[in-house]
Amino acid sequence: MKFILALSFKNIFRNHRRTILTATGIMIAVAATIFGKSFIDGEFVPIIQNVTDMQTGHIRVTSKEYKDKERLMPVNMTVDYEYIEREIKDISDITLIRPRIKFGTLIAKGDNEVDGMMGFAVLPEREKDFAILKGTTLKKGEIIISKRFAEKQNIKEGDTLVLITQTAYGYINGISLVAKEFYDTGIEYISSYMVFLHIEDAQTILCIGHNKASEVLVYTKDINKSKNVYYEMEKKFKESGYSMIHWESDGSMLQALKVGTSVMFIVALVIFFLASIAIVNTMVMSLYERLKEIGMMKALGLKSGSVYLIFFYEALIIGVFGSFLGLVVGVIAILLGAHYGFDYSAAMKSVELPITPVIYPVMSWTTNIVGFLMGIISSIISSLFVLNRIKKANPAEILRG
Repeated sequence: MKFILALSFKNIFRNHRRTILTATGIMIAVAATIFGKSFIDGEFVPIIQNVTDMQTGHIRVTSKEYKDKERLMPVNMTVDYEYIEREIKDISDITLIRPRIKFGTLIAKGDNEVDGMMGFAVLPEREKDFAILKGTTLKKGEIIISKRFAEKQNIKEGDTLVLITQTAYGYINGISLVAKEFYDTGIEYISSYMVFLHIEDAQTILCIGHNKASEVLVYTKDINKSKNVYYEMEKKFKESGYSMIHWESDGSMLQALKVGTSVMFIVALVIFFLASIAIVNTMVMSLYERLKEIGMMKALGLKSGSVYLIFFYEALIIGVFGSFLGLVVGVIAILLGAHYGFDYSAAMKSVELPITPVIYPVMSWTTNIVGFLMGIISSIISSLFVLNRIKKANPAEILRG
């Protein structure tokens, strides 16, 4: 065994060009796979987080009437979120409940009025992990607007803004709120049209009960196992007139994103498969160029299995080396991408979706290890192509040729 290993190492260093070419091919394939998967995660993970934070939760509860007229943001079709909390408090897998009120509003500062805005009312203590509001401290009597909107409308910290909207009873009402903080997001339609206020201020201006909300978003320990919680909630609220909407429901944006993530992962595998073909082709060509060497070794009395082991160890050593370099290059590329990001702001200006315009690749050691192992496996597979050829090789014919 030591002799075979020593011979394998000798063969690797004997032909530097062939070794470098093969290792470089493996390195590129591994690095491209690792970075590609990390880029896909960096693109889709924040989108899924934004969608669950703002729109779907894992399970969403609304009145049946609200579900049908949601685009109009009706404020007279509500659910009792305190009642919902009492009913589901014994479901252990539920980790967070977020009542929300969304309504159309006009914002005025002095004589300056901006129509077509969306009021987004929340319970601040439930929104600590909400990316857009992270780092802010919303209180009753305050409003949080975007930095972009504040700059555009010349609104300073401490300015009083008046929200004017239609109440649940159809008449016009208003409330004065102080702009204490500003949120920052690159998502165009959110920063241009959305303002955040305390849910109790929204209940006051809309003239609805203190326990009422447009919707309740429910979050579970594991989004992929939230279906069981959904079924339990359906049973509990069967007679309530409430509508349960699971994030995987037909037409859900989150479901489309999940499909998109799966498709992109398949694309990454296809890319690696194509790269692996190049690896296998390079190694097989180099091995077939050494048929005389195979004949010489068999003529010297080495059995087919021993000859194959020499080629196997060569492929394994080059595969490990090339995969390690690919891992290093891939990690460096991810770190650079995570630091600088890939800015698609110009392309996202007209996209009214909760998509962050700057993509930062996400480091995942699972992805890194899988990419590393796939590089080694593809190298080993390449050595199998010559096994049959070694078994059939006739030393006399090869040396005579």
